[in-house]
Amino acid sequence: MSVLTTFTDAEKERVKYHLGYGSLDSAAALSFGLPITLQPLFIVDQALNITTVDAGNRVRRLLNILDGIDQKLVDAQDRLAAKRLDTLETRPDEPDALEREYYRWACRLADTLRVPIYPYSQRFATFIRGGGPGGAGSIPVSG
Repeated sequence: MSVLTTFTDAEKERVKYHLGYGSLDSAAALSFGLPITLQPLFIVDQALNITTVDAGNRVRRLLNILDGIDQKLVDAQDRLAAKRLDTLETRPDEPDALEREYYRWACRLADTLRVPIYPYSQRFATFIRGGGPGGAGSIPVSG
C-alpha cells in the first residue's frame, strides 16, 4: 500500500492558484455569482488527499517552478518600457513567452495530479479557448 502525503493548507491554495481555481471558498464564490464549476474543484481537492509521497514531492517541485515563473512575470513588467538596457536588448515577447512556459508547467501539475485546469480561468483562456489577451491564434502552433 502506498504512503500518502499531506499537503498544508498553503500548498493546497498554491495548487488551486496555479491551476486557475483562485483562492475563494466555494460557497463564497457562489454567493458572489462567480461562474465556478464545483466538479473540477472537487476533483482537485480529492486528488490532493490521495497523492502519494513521491508524487507529492513532484507537486511541490512543480509549485516552486510555477512560483518562479509567476515572479518572473512580475519582474518583466519593469523591462517593458525599455527596448535596450545598456548593451542588453530585451525580448519584447518576454511576458508572452513566460505565460507559455507557465501554461506548460501548469499542465504538468495538472497531469501529475490527474486533474483539469480550471476551464474558465482568464490566465489560460488563450491556451484553452483561444480567447483572452492577445485573441485567438496569438500562440503560434508548429506542426
